[in-house]
Amino acid sequence: MAASPLPRQNPARFRLQLFGTIMLVVAVVTGVTLYFAERRAGEEMERNLDRSFRDSLAALHEAREVRLALLTERCRSLARSVRIRAALEESSAEDLYANADIELGGLLERGPPDPSDDQALRAKFLRFLDPRGALIARPRADPAARPEVWEARLALPGVPSRQESGYLAAKTANGTEELTEIIATAIVATDTREVIGAIVLGFRPLELTRSLPGGIGNGIWLEGRLHLPALPEPDRGPVGVALAGAIKSTGPAGGSFAVELDGGPHQLFYQQVNPGSLFPPAYEVCLYPLALSLARQSSLRWQIIGAAALLLLGGLAASHFISARLAEPVTQLAAASVELKKQQVRAETELELTNEELSARNVELQQALADLRSTQKQVIQQERLSALGQMASGIAHDFNNALVPILGFSQLMQMKPDLLANPAQSKRYLDLIQTSAQDAASVVSRLHEFSRANTGSEKFVAVDLTRIVGQAVNLTQPRWKDQAQSHGATIRVARDLATTPPVAGDESALREALTNLIFNAVDAMPDGGVITIRTRQTGESVRLEVADTGTGMTEEVRQRCLEPFFSTKGQRGTGLGLAMVFGIVQRHCGGLEIESALGKGTTFVLTLPRYHSDAAPIAEKVAAPPIAPLRVLVVDDEPAVRELLVAALEADGHTVEGVARGEDGLRRFKAAKFDLVVTDKAMPGMSGDQLAIAIKEISPPTPIILLTGFGQFLDQEKLAGVALLVSKPIDLFRLREAVATALKSV
Repeated sequence: MAASPLPRQNPARFRLQLFGTIMLVVAVVTGVTLYFAERRAGEEMERNLDRSFRDSLAALHEAREVRLALLTERCRSLARSVRIRAALEESSAEDLYANADIELGGLLERGPPDPSDDQALRAKFLRFLDPRGALIARPRADPAARPEVWEARLALPGVPSRQESGYLAAKTANGTEELTEIIATAIVATDTREVIGAIVLGFRPLELTRSLPGGIGNGIWLEGRLHLPALPEPDRGPVGVALAGAIKSTGPAGGSFAVELDGGPHQLFYQQVNPGSLFPPAYEVCLYPLALSLARQSSLRWQIIGAAALLLLGGLAASHFISARLAEPVTQLAAASVELKKQQVRAETELELTNEELSARNVELQQALADLRSTQKQVIQQERLSALGQMASGIAHDFNNALVPILGFSQLMQMKPDLLANPAQSKRYLDLIQTSAQDAASVVSRLHEFSRANTGSEKFVAVDLTRIVGQAVNLTQPRWKDQAQSHGATIRVARDLATTPPVAGDESALREALTNLIFNAVDAMPDGGVITIRTRQTGESVRLEVADTGTGMTEEVRQRCLEPFFSTKGQRGTGLGLAMVFGIVQRHCGGLEIESALGKGTTFVLTLPRYHSDAAPIAEKVAAPPIAPLRVLVVDDEPAVRELLVAALEADGHTVEGVARGEDGLRRFKAAKFDLVVTDKAMPGMSGDQLAIAIKEISPPTPIILLTGFGQFLDQEKLAGVALLVSKPIDLFRLREAVATALKSV
């Protein structure tokens, strides 16, 4: 009998392939770690740079604001003078300026500036305007120096109705351009409260500029010219031209941009200081050096690259060791296979074999088969680990999708606090944040949705598809609108929603399915297009369509697109999105059809059964009625969770005390009387269930609520002394219901 040939084993090749695979994994992990480490370091450097600039700028602004407050108050006092008001009403210019000189006293410069005196608080000159804004000439010599330089520029288009400030620039006698800060204050008649004129005072600008290499350079941009003494004259022209273009595009709101000077890169910030004033628009200009920060960032980048190189070398050594250990069973199996083949050849040449020899060789064959099966199990286990890694990437994808609206809308409300003045818009943003948080909390419970069938035991509720569509469109807007526009594409979402009855389903799961279909449509339209969402009633079912004008699919791709881990997006896709949608539709006893062709877009058609019940179709979540005030002890080692629980319970009128450790909670319970205890389960030292047992030994009637993030894996009946087990995350409605339920159990 001829022996069947055994497969030839090549342990060296297997070990080389295994070493290459492990090294590839190490390289990918090192690259990802290097990317995120460098990105985080860059973000930290930007935050430090922004913080340093804002601290420096705040000090400069503080000095300017203090001085401006002193000057404006002096101008208001002078405008309220009875003698000046009377002289202005009588149109007596001589009395007007004479009384003003008396009122000002030492606040007006007399002769050349004194370096030892604070000249920034003394007026260079004084002038008055009539009710039309025309200049009232001074009848005799001005005690201030060279007022004639400013005479031609002081007339305004009209008399100011309030106090206004600004800057004026004019050529002096020696040919240099001099900048003066002007404050114009309206003078109001006592009896009629009409504006009868204005007083105009000119001051020397406060010098805020420091040496550019060591800090901020500060100046004023006025009427096309940059007044920044710390900046050399050759650099002012190019910087002024760039600043003029930026101001033309941004207007009074101001902004910033980078400029390259001889001293290295700088960041230039500008903002109008007198918006709406009758004076020419003036912009405060600040130059901030970036050379030191860029040098630190470059040094940190090389440090990160060095650490990554060390990590890669360590991975190379580890890969060599691991591949050698993992290849050892294959080497042994190959040796056993060679030996077995030799034994089979010898068996063919022998005419008679004793029973003992046959039995011994049979044992050898069984051992070889066992070794082969062991190797097969190892390969299967590796495939399972690979599948688990792909599943984890899909879950991370869903979590990131849920976190986009949470981070985006919360940062938007932090960056623009004035949004809180609009209650309707603020409530809409908060509703979207809450909806996204609930979706994120349900991701873990739907890990196997793409392969789990509906057993009929799930209890579905009435779901309004129109409401689900609106939420999904709002939640995905940062992707299909903002992110698409940043890549030069325009995507529009059109809604064609008919009046339909509610469907039976899980609101969070249906919203997740619609979100995945919208994201799939966005990926199919890299150059932009239209996503159309339609709803129609068809008999006892409701039809939901998501159509795009994208690239479409071939027939082969259309047949396989619902398979788990099948993706045409390369490294960007996980192959779980459409499989998850298919699993959700199956659990809802619905149907999913796909209509697509290359170049003609794709349409996903979901058919869901109607909801049949005597109850109201859509029930809004109603909080449990408030109960009598209680004295509550809250124990949780997470500060944010503890603060939320304390605030929520206090909002219901309870007296709450919060502690961070189980031991501290037990001491507080022994020292005071509490009607209810709310504690976390997993805490360092004394855990929550240990605390519950200790409290029940002291006061058996006291109800205890145990909070845990592992509620779906625990059995409350096995937790001694716990009145109610509540899974995290918990919202305010469930917290109030939990308190009411725990009190009823006493």
